[in-house]
Amino acid sequence: MTELKATLEGIGAKSGLDIALDENGSCTLELADGRVIVLQERADLNELDFVANLGTVPEETRAEVFTALLAANFYWNETLGATLSWNADLEEAGLIYPLPLADATPESVETIFTRFIELQAAWSDRLAGLVAAAQEDDADEPDDEDEDYGEAPGDGLIINP
Repeated sequence: MTELKATLEGIGAKSGLDIALDENGSCTLELADGRVIVLQERADLNELDFVANLGTVPEETRAEVFTALLAANFYWNETLGATLSWNADLEEAGLIYPLPLADATPESVETIFTRFIELQAAWSDRLAGLVAAAQEDDADEPDDEDEDYGEAPGDGLIINP
């Protein structure tokens, strides 16, 4: 933990962030743009988890948005090894990257930290775009209640053949 603490303090000094794990091995960082990242040491697994919420997903868009998120998760091809997830309690999409510490160096921790911040920004923007696109698609589809079943006799509607 001492080496990890020194590594994180060094990254914090370079980035202007106060990175210090608390007694539970956790640190919540608020970035300049308001995004939040949580670092969580899991000593039992000898890893450091990077965790970020990406934003909410309205219920009516979840099927479409979740399909896109799952596709991006496949072999982590669009997440650089991180995993997209769903926090049901907060109803927010999330991004998690577990960094094994056994072979980690201060340089690799700093690289992962920087890449995770960039990835969170990219996925927050992408999620907002996916939600907006899904909402537009929903707006373009006619509601069953709004369907026109004929307003005047003789319009082709047969009631009792």
